[in-house]
Amino acid sequence: MTRLIPILLMSLALAVVAPAARAQDTPFGPVPTPEPTFAPAPGEDEVGQGTLYLVGLAVLLGVVGIGYAISRDARRSLSAEDRSALESETTPPAVPGEVSREARARARKQRSKAKAARAARKRNR
Repeated sequence: MTRLIPILLMSLALAVVAPAARAQDTPFGPVPTPEPTFAPAPGEDEVGQGTLYLVGLAVLLGVVGIGYAISRDARRSLSAEDRSALESETTPPAVPGEVSREARARARKQRSKAKAARAARKRNR
């Protein structure tokens, strides 16, 4: 009962305020005058194309500089063990149409897993 009274009072207050707010918005009232358009003064120029190219170049140089700084810091923070592991990673040049031994082994293993799964599905029918 104690919760019912505040709820009823709030709904009554909202019911009284809502029609007053709706009455202020009439669709047949006069249309407000449009805001005047701003005409630029004759001395004001638009941004030139050269300025835009300079800004674009500055942004590009900034991004490249940040990338260079990040990669330099990453190389500097490598331990000697990690650095030697990176230097020893040499991959043989890929010959078009030739599949590496590891790739053939992976494919063979995948085929055997698929074959075992098919056999298991047949057994569980």
